Amino acid sequence: MIPLIVSGASGQLGKACIENLSFLEGYNVYSFDRRQLDISDRDKISRVLSSLPKVKYWINCAAYTKVDDAEKNAHEANLYNAIAPGHIADACKEAGVHLFDFSSDYVYHNDLRRPLKETDPTEPKGIYAQSKRDGELAIAGSGASHTILRTSWVYGPGGHNFVNTMLRLAKTKTHLRIVGDQLGAPTFTFDIVEAVKSMIHLDIAGHRNDINGIFNFANSGEVTWDDFARTIFKLSGANCNVETITTAEFGAPAPRPPYSILDCSKISALLNKSIPHWEDALRRFLAIPNQ
Repeated sequence: MIPLIVSGASGQLGKACIENLSFLEGYNVYSFDRRQLDISDRDKISRVLSSLPKVKYWINCAAYTKVDDAEKNAHEANLYNAIAPGHIADACKEAGVHLFDFSSDYVYHNDLRRPLKETDPTEPKGIYAQSKRDGELAIAGSGASHTILRTSWVYGPGGHNFVNTMLRLAKTKTHLRIVGDQLGAPTFTFDIVEAVKSMIHLDIAGHRNDINGIFNFANSGEVTWDDFARTIFKLSGANCNVETITTAEFGAPAPRPPYSILDCSKISALLNKSIPHWEDALRRFLAIPNQ
């Protein structure tokens, strides 16, 4: 059995971890939602690890993800995205546990107009983006064995995300105004978890050094938000028209990266597999019953 902890179990990524790991032979998953484990509580983190001495991996899916709200809730965003991951990393370092954590395309926020590599400079703009970058630095600075996956435009079952929002709005609206000047790659939570699972298997095979550090991971291909919405409606059979607007017209409080295509060649080579295209991933998501 592979014993591991999943924190943030009630979020869309945490749910995907439980769905795709708990019911597979060979995994023993200890899952905690925020009520059971507040990751800002350093002492509680240590007590959890002390009570589960054989745990080998901690998958931290807990985070503050409200990008716009972060502009007025900087303390909470920083607490859960920067400080708390550092607490977990410190505890994992002491216990000899490998930590998986998740970051964002927002840490780049530049306009190079070519796929962004892990070695490209970070340029976080806005409270959320800065908090995610600070979390990366806290984990790296702890000295813990760790994997950080930078991902983009994440969606999955049971989450507050763009796909579920579009599906909900299409039930009552026939016309939506969607931003068309941001380019990225929607990423399905199940594919993220599949990458984590593959990296765990590499570690078990003796390749821990290979999985240490920062890796980009996103579904392949690229799309703008407005065309993503059109594809969602087409594949789901929804009758809703999309009007393209600019980021400036939308007027969100927090800055948005204009270009979020991640170069995932590093992780693809490591895992020796191609990453599914975003449209294929969307089809698989829409095929899940009871969305």
